[in-house]
Amino acid sequence: MAARNARPSLYISVDIEADGPIPGPYSMISFGASVAGRQDGASYTAADPERLTFYRELRPISEEFVPEALAVSGLDRDRLVREGADPAVAMAEFRAWVREVSAGAQPVMCGYPASFDWTFLYWYLIRFGGDSPFGHSGCLDMKTLYATKARVPLRAAVKGRMPRELLSRRRHTHHALDDAIEQAELMSNLMLWAPPPVAAADRSPLITHLSWGRIEAEGLAPGKDFKLYPGGGRPWDWSEHGTRHDPGIPPGEVREFLDLGVTAVVLSRGMEGRLGVVPQTLEVLRAAGVEVHVAETTGAVEIYNRLARDGRVGGLFHSTC
Repeated sequence: MAARNARPSLYISVDIEADGPIPGPYSMISFGASVAGRQDGASYTAADPERLTFYRELRPISEEFVPEALAVSGLDRDRLVREGADPAVAMAEFRAWVREVSAGAQPVMCGYPASFDWTFLYWYLIRFGGDSPFGHSGCLDMKTLYATKARVPLRAAVKGRMPRELLSRRRHTHHALDDAIEQAELMSNLMLWAPPPVAAADRSPLITHLSWGRIEAEGLAPGKDFKLYPGGGRPWDWSEHGTRHDPGIPPGEVREFLDLGVTAVVLSRGMEGRLGVVPQTLEVLRAAGVEVHVAETTGAVEIYNRLARDGRVGGLFHSTC
């Protein structure tokens, strides 16, 4: 039997504004959609994000709301109660629009992040009409798309760390249609983006030998303790930031890694696990969206070498107790 050709995908950027964290108890008060582009096999064609759009402001479905969430959109809830579109009518109009613009293709909702917007959109489509033109799983998360292409942890997939050429020049206004158009441009830029390979000069050096009191790393003279990072490394001088076995590695030891744009940090606890890690050190890294691994030194080296083959990783390694 001949293999069936997959239908092209039509990516539709959707942004929603809501007056609370989940649908049902709270309401989706507006949503906007913009056709981002079409993928046919390996070929992606970007669309003009202003040409095919949809926008509605909705009548709330409950009396519950979170004032802080409502304030984000700047919409007047009392006005929406009086003038907002009936959700059943709005969702019917949206289904018809999606099917019209995606004729001959499979529509895929995309969002940044998709998790929040898809939760409300899918709930409303099923609650008010029982049907979704996207099916039950036809959504794509732009944060995940970037993290996969850039080879970074999902927590590091934030606009502030993306290459500037990926970002739209439009402002993020928290008006649902404005933001859907902005994110449609981001979607197309991501789909067309070919990230550069990790250059050898930027790669973190691999550890080639570990034994009690001795570490050998690429391009460096052997030593007892090392701080390794993209492009090189140096002996780890504990006196520089006041590291001690107890309480352990302080935050100052890892801030240098953030300036170097690492996506992961590996902290070794010594061959016998006696070196601690100050809790604030982990907080600094996680707040920056950096993946953190803590292990005794043998395990830490294995983790580090695996990560260093593909990405920008930093590490602190202690070869005795």
